Amino acid sequence: MFLKVAKKLNLKIPFRLATLSEPLQDIEENAKFSLKLMKIALDYKIPIILCTKSDRIVKEPWKSLINELAEEKLIVVQMSISSLDKTELEPKAPHPMKRLEALNNVEAPKILRLQPLIPNYSFSNAEEFVERVRDYVDQITVEPLRIERSELEFYSKFWQRWNYYSFEGNLIKVEAPEILKELREACDKYGLDFGLCKEGYFDLETANCCGMQYLDVELRPTLREIYRELVKVGRIKIDEVSKIFEKYLSGKKLENLPRPIKKALKYHEKVLLKVLRDRNILSHLTPLLKLEGSFITLIK
Repeated sequence: MFLKVAKKLNLKIPFRLATLSEPLQDIEENAKFSLKLMKIALDYKIPIILCTKSDRIVKEPWKSLINELAEEKLIVVQMSISSLDKTELEPKAPHPMKRLEALNNVEAPKILRLQPLIPNYSFSNAEEFVERVRDYVDQITVEPLRIERSELEFYSKFWQRWNYYSFEGNLIKVEAPEILKELREACDKYGLDFGLCKEGYFDLETANCCGMQYLDVELRPTLREIYRELVKVGRIKIDEVSKIFEKYLSGKKLENLPRPIKKALKYHEKVLLKVLRDRNILSHLTPLLKLEGSFITLIK
């Protein structure tokens, strides 16, 4: 399926390998499934965001292929950890420091993905954490913990402030903007890019959460891009938002894409417009934007 899509793509669209599953787990040694996907990406010049907890990135033949993709500026490698020292929540993954050392030994842009951030578990001091990793990575991306309510009894021993993540109320997330701010300040101090995943605090970010700035790619419009535009112009008429989308992967640019990609991106655009027109949803997703009459504005 990926090969069929790759043959028809006429735009630089990044693909993530992977999202909620590990692309380099032990079975990869025999199956080499992710390796085959990356070979297709190299052959057809498709950018890849590789997100893993595995040190397999420095084993052959994966390492050589990752470095080949990096030479073509076709890959960003994200290494995911939840702590530098504690391992009880990730018993089957390599030690976090071993993961960082592996990351340090590939030629691609390197992102440490603090996923999930668990206050009072991931670290005790934000600046100390950033200082320890600064020589291994180019960027830190943070994704605070999201859990089902039924799991709260276990995780409440680490943190007491939670906010609902899903509108149904089944998913909740850590609420700790002050920790995010401390991490951003530490990244500034040590010269690292800083990104957030689905947090809505776009004013704290200095880089795209996936590291898109390291790749020559088309970006789809998100609330992040709307925020950036509002910083420039102050307010945007809701009926004219689609004009902003024209700068990004949307509208007419989607027409000649392979059907599965076009369908997904059109749905994304539809949902984004719905969010921007709904005051309650917008305020839930970000504390920085608001719908005021027929305009979207910044909250100062």
